[in-house]
Amino acid sequence: MPVRKATTRGKQTRQHILDAAMELFSENGYRGTGLMAIGQKAGVTHAAVLYHFGSSEGLLMAVLDERLRRFEQEAGNAFEGEPIDILRALPAIARFNVAHPELTKMYVVLKAENLDENQPAHEYFVAHLRTTHALYRAVLESGVAKGQFRADLDADAKAAEIVAFVGGAESDAFLDGERLDLVALYEGYVEALVRDVAAASV
Repeated sequence: MPVRKATTRGKQTRQHILDAAMELFSENGYRGTGLMAIGQKAGVTHAAVLYHFGSSEGLLMAVLDERLRRFEQEAGNAFEGEPIDILRALPAIARFNVAHPELTKMYVVLKAENLDENQPAHEYFVAHLRTTHALYRAVLESGVAKGQFRADLDADAKAAEIVAFVGGAESDAFLDGERLDLVALYEGYVEALVRDVAAASV
């Protein structure tokens, strides 16, 4: 029983640190946030942060993984079914971003901080970008093979467009949020996207 209590307490402490880091990274970025400040916000010592995450880079990667875990838990089921259904599910991304603005802002800030190759999460963002592109390319190619999408569709180029739209929309939502209705923007884009890629008989 004491071991179970200790394990539960450790998990709770780890989650408190993650929550504190995500909030501070959203406000000040990774570069502007020290482990001591994260520990203070989480109510733990600097040593406790290192114990759970090993280093500031380890905490950074854990934060990015946590954000992805929350997205997949909340919105991942939307991206199932036929290729055309997966494209039509894109507004689920916007709904998640609107429901969790602090996570989206954090992601945008961290991505901007890691544009250069020597930054700790650069490879993470490059890998995520390429994986997302490959996934949408596969969806589009599957749609062509099933006759849902037009046969002359350039799946690689269209997948790159989708990825670029998603990344740009995330950033613009924080630059001019009063003007931009993110969900409506996604819905309009998806309507045009489906109209563009759909086979004549669909």
